[in-house]
Amino acid sequence: MHQAFYSDDIVYSILKHLRFSPTSVKNVAMTCSSLAAPALDFLWSEHSSLAPLIMCLPSDTLEITDRTINLTGEPTPNEWARVRLNASRVRRISDWDPVSYNFFYPKLRVSGLVLRKLFEQFPPATLFPNLCAFNSNALEESCSDLMLVREFLSPALEALWLDAGSFSMDEMDSFFDALPEEADGLRELSISVDNGEMPTEVLEVFGELPRLIKLSLCGVDVLTRQALTNIQQARGLKTLKLAFPDEVSCEGGFRALEFSSLEHLFLIADYLPHCTYFLHHITTRHLSHITIEYTHPASPKEITAFIESLSASHQNHRSLKKIRLVDETRLENAATVIPLPSDVFRPLLNFTGLLSVDFLGIGNYNLDNRFINDIPNAWPHIQELKFAAFRPAKCGVSFAAMVSLASRCRSLQSLHLTFDASQPTMVPQGGDGMEMLWPAQTALRELHVGHSAVSEVSRMSFILGNVFPALTHLKWEEYYGSFDVENPSVPALIEVYNELDLA
Repeated sequence: MHQAFYSDDIVYSILKHLRFSPTSVKNVAMTCSSLAAPALDFLWSEHSSLAPLIMCLPSDTLEITDRTINLTGEPTPNEWARVRLNASRVRRISDWDPVSYNFFYPKLRVSGLVLRKLFEQFPPATLFPNLCAFNSNALEESCSDLMLVREFLSPALEALWLDAGSFSMDEMDSFFDALPEEADGLRELSISVDNGEMPTEVLEVFGELPRLIKLSLCGVDVLTRQALTNIQQARGLKTLKLAFPDEVSCEGGFRALEFSSLEHLFLIADYLPHCTYFLHHITTRHLSHITIEYTHPASPKEITAFIESLSASHQNHRSLKKIRLVDETRLENAATVIPLPSDVFRPLLNFTGLLSVDFLGIGNYNLDNRFINDIPNAWPHIQELKFAAFRPAKCGVSFAAMVSLASRCRSLQSLHLTFDASQPTMVPQGGDGMEMLWPAQTALRELHVGHSAVSEVSRMSFILGNVFPALTHLKWEEYYGSFDVENPSVPALIEVYNELDLA
């Protein structure tokens, strides 16, 4: 065996490269005895279901009906021992893993009877001695057994994903009361409920988990002073993800709370004002990434209020690196007119450290050259800039302004912007009065021109080819809004694409 394979780091790098091919990992395990142990450890390290473990039992003890595994006989102690051996290699029972996931061929399920048999043989703590992450949904029909879920808790557990939708208030109260003592090493906690209700005692536990850095709450009404105060008690919290329920309290009358360590914020809501309310009641110093998704179209006034709240809540404008705002109904409500002039977005120019700005389908952008020309000075290190629209508007951005923007932003790699390239392009001139193209920019790889009006008189292909020699992707919208009205510039854009030889 080559000397390099005696390095654990090299072996792990090879196995990680093969993670989407279980067969290849098995082949590595069979190559030689020295590679067998690390390959098997890697193969079993993460799963989203207990089915692969049960499938280690002899086929004559199993029966699969409607994708559900049942026992047809009683496995011997030695046969159960094989299950235990492989279970000892499992480190993460998570929501998804590359080995068992297949969109076209759903994974197997394990019947409740089989799971009861398994845990009669080996309690969870014995079966999974190296477990550091657990998702209760892996127990499938037994996931509502909170006592069984509790048996997976241990001081070594670092991540817990809990679907608490079927638990009573008393059950949740008891479970979370024990959490700080039985799983004090938790660094990541995710809780999902159905009705937005959760005992106050549950939320109070966050401050009693000293290592907690990532918290996700789905369906929990946290827009109250008490709930926000409880979340704030997690002093080391770096990542917070909140998916608001249909109905929220929006309790007012209290001062903004400081989330001093927060770096990543993800908010999912039916209505954008719920996210705005949350931002209005917190302050941050180190927030670097914020992603907002909502499922009902927001008005210009609501979008303006959100951006103003973001600016007000952030006490260190240089720390914000990425902002992403997504209207999840952008296609269904493409006919809804939501005019968004440049002034709506101008407060974002104060965030001078931005690397990525991504607005996806939130309205009818009506940007102007003045705003576009201000971007390079405000965001000198921008790498990704997207004003993606499914609701086209009157375009006030010229092709020349777009080229100037991308040329001056020397780190810009991906740009999505609608502009007007239907007229002759005003190219900069040198001192001798001759045309002098913008300085070449070699970072730009992707350009999406949205609903841009394009004509051959703009010399689009000539300018793009000379100013952006590294460009490899040119895209555009085929239709306006819905799929009823075709983009009339498509033929001209196809010609530009062919002239750039990007195929």
